[in-house]
Amino acid sequence: MMYSTNIEPSEDSLRMLDEKFTQVAEDRFFYSLQQTKWTIEDVRNFNNRLLISFDYTNKEFERIKELRKTYNKEYPTNHKKYFSTVIELMSKMRSTLSGYKKIADGFRPKKKRGTKIKEGASAFDRTPLCNGEYSQDVFGWDTYPDQAVKDLHKNLNDYLELAGKCLQLCLEIIDEEKAIRSDPEWAYALYQDSFRRSVNNSKCFIDLMKQQGREFNHDIVKAVEEAENVKQLIAELFHTFNYSDFNYFCACKTIHDGRKAGLTDDESKLFGKDNKEKVMRIRALLDHIQELANLRTDVIGWHGMLSGQFVMHLLYWCGWDGTKNVGMLNYITNRCKDKIDVVQMGAVMRAKRMAFKLDNKVRHEQQAAFEVEIDQFVDSIMMQTAEKHD
Repeated sequence: MMYSTNIEPSEDSLRMLDEKFTQVAEDRFFYSLQQTKWTIEDVRNFNNRLLISFDYTNKEFERIKELRKTYNKEYPTNHKKYFSTVIELMSKMRSTLSGYKKIADGFRPKKKRGTKIKEGASAFDRTPLCNGEYSQDVFGWDTYPDQAVKDLHKNLNDYLELAGKCLQLCLEIIDEEKAIRSDPEWAYALYQDSFRRSVNNSKCFIDLMKQQGREFNHDIVKAVEEAENVKQLIAELFHTFNYSDFNYFCACKTIHDGRKAGLTDDESKLFGKDNKEKVMRIRALLDHIQELANLRTDVIGWHGMLSGQFVMHLLYWCGWDGTKNVGMLNYITNRCKDKIDVVQMGAVMRAKRMAFKLDNKVRHEQQAAFEVEIDQFVDSIMMQTAEKHD
């Protein structure tokens, strides 16, 4: 029976390797080499294997170093093929772990015939490279004049240094993920950022569900809605979604929350339930757009349509991001149907280009003045509406 070199897929295994395999001092190296009873040819062969392991581990280190930068920056993750982050990371450092196994197996003392192996003992417990007492070598390098031995000591420490860095990156990822799960505010901030970007990137998916007129019975949407501590639940769910599942969750929650708040699916998609008050003001303006056209000379352009310049200012007032995304413009067009025609995005972008030829201060002052006047108009409309209801 041989000592096992198996590495259990657990955080404890990673911490064990990180603790045991540090830089090897010369005396301990000499003692370990004596225990192996290697020939010079054995040293050279092991050296070659170690160099190959170094190259593979270096590639894994570079990949994990890049992964470290982003792994815990997103609420969902596509990195996890396995439920456990530890197992996922260990799968990404197979060559590194294989190198540790080679070292532990190669430098363990030869088992004496008849000696029983203690149950649970492994090659990692037996290797004198990192365990137990050892005898100092009186003659040092004089005992090993061949350059291959010096190369082995250097390459061994080079490998352990690199593998140690790889382990540290993995442990940093694991520790940070645990810290996020134990900090509801941190987790919730990541959730909100990922949720916002998911909704922005999933609008075609939301459109499809909207057209189908579906009712949603998403278990996690329901759990979040009913949770006593929403942020705590969000923290516990950190990194349990892949992107596809998270996008579906975000789409369902956006439409579900919007419908409960009295918003249309389009409004939920464009503005979200948290902006319900703004949506009500946008509705009021567009429902009375003809009245506004009678008060302002800049509303109507060619062919009796809303002018490109007016629509540009209007879109910014609504919260437009300045891109060619036509979602918000389509909403305005549909809301103004049978009241007044609206120009297309090309006219809006031309107006934007003209505006950007102005001095920044002038452009911002123009937009600010527009918004003040529009807000005053909307205030008067909503006041009149409130009086009618009274």
